[in-house]
Amino acid sequence: MKEALVLMAKAPVAGQVKTRLIGALTAEDAADLYAAFLSDTFALMEEVADERENLRLVLCYAPADAVEEFEKVEREGSLMLAQRGETLGERLENCFADLFETGFDSVVIIGGDSPTLPVEHLFAAFEQLTGADEVVLGPAEDDGYYLIGMRRLHARVLEDIPWSTNEVLAVTRRRAREAGLTLFELPVWHTVDTPAELEQLRQELKEQKGVARYTRRCLKEIAKRAVAIPGA
Repeated sequence: MKEALVLMAKAPVAGQVKTRLIGALTAEDAADLYAAFLSDTFALMEEVADERENLRLVLCYAPADAVEEFEKVEREGSLMLAQRGETLGERLENCFADLFETGFDSVVIIGGDSPTLPVEHLFAAFEQLTGADEVVLGPAEDDGYYLIGMRRLHARVLEDIPWSTNEVLAVTRRRAREAGLTLFELPVWHTVDTPAELEQLRQELKEQKGVARYTRRCLKEIAKRAVAIPGA
């Protein structure tokens, strides 16, 4: 069975990613941190690929002309797939559709906002998906989700979702029920989008020394730059 583990990502361009962190960080530092998040996410994905023989890693990226921007992201051997669609729901739906049409039997999509995500959650996502009428979700603390997986496209769970609100998870669950699907949920995890969540991440990295090496290094470099700027 062919499996795809997909990272949905924007190009790490200053002023266009992690904009809610700007103020706590410069736009350039926020973009560098996002690139580090993506590198750590790929490191997790590669751990899964090492254990699952038929798994292919995919970077589903935006915008379509930003391939070179991902050169700063540490990744190996991933398939590149441009995002299509105006809304997040459309982009997710098209990503699933393109990969199923290509011949993949099981597709799990994750975001790049959780650099300390336990790799066990990714393994569990594939283990849960055994039937065509199943969906797996990784709920996030902000009432969105960090992961979604299917073995067949169920567009209903991606339609009419109030993206970027605290209703995303609840409405997605409702859509799954309406479609008569079996919904599996992974453990709740956190994303890093706000200054408060960034402080949570810093504390987490102090307590767990062996995780998110790219993010850890980037935060150290950001701290050094801040010290070097008078008044920063």
